[in-house]
Amino acid sequence: MKTKTDDVKLRGTLMKARGVDKPVMIMLPDILEPASNFSKFFNRENNKVLDQRNVWLLDYRNQGDSDHHASYDLEEMSDDIVRFMDENKITMATIGGHGFGAKVATVTAINHMTRFTGVINLEGGPVDQRYHEAYLELKEYIQFANNLKLSEHDLNSVMKALDTGIADPKWRAIFK
Repeated sequence: MKTKTDDVKLRGTLMKARGVDKPVMIMLPDILEPASNFSKFFNRENNKVLDQRNVWLLDYRNQGDSDHHASYDLEEMSDDIVRFMDENKITMATIGGHGFGAKVATVTAINHMTRFTGVINLEGGPVDQRYHEAYLELKEYIQFANNLKLSEHDLNSVMKALDTGIADPKWRAIFK
């Protein structure tokens, strides 16, 4: 088991695209699942992903043949993946994952937005968003709308209250 987090070495398998000069997709497995399990999915006859992408099936830290480390810190795991990209001369990629791998993919893309073109999540569930500005703003607007006593208002006064209580027109449109 490694002790220094930046020494963690990730291992993956490259599935070459059909054709030349294709962009890269990195796929991460669920916890306790080897990334190699995805090879059957990508090799199916009716799966067209390899027509469009080179696909790296990547075992993140503590998975499969990648190095194991005492930490499961998502920030460190996302740094491992970007270090893997640097080592393999991948400047930009789409990243995806299944289950816990989807959480790792989401955090990696959020922490390194200039390195990723998109995120694909399969049964990933939410990453804790409670501290992001958009979440806090939405939570404030939900509380405002929840505190409106609808029995005391007609439709016009509710609409006026939403206009004054929810400053952002995009958020306001959700409530109307």
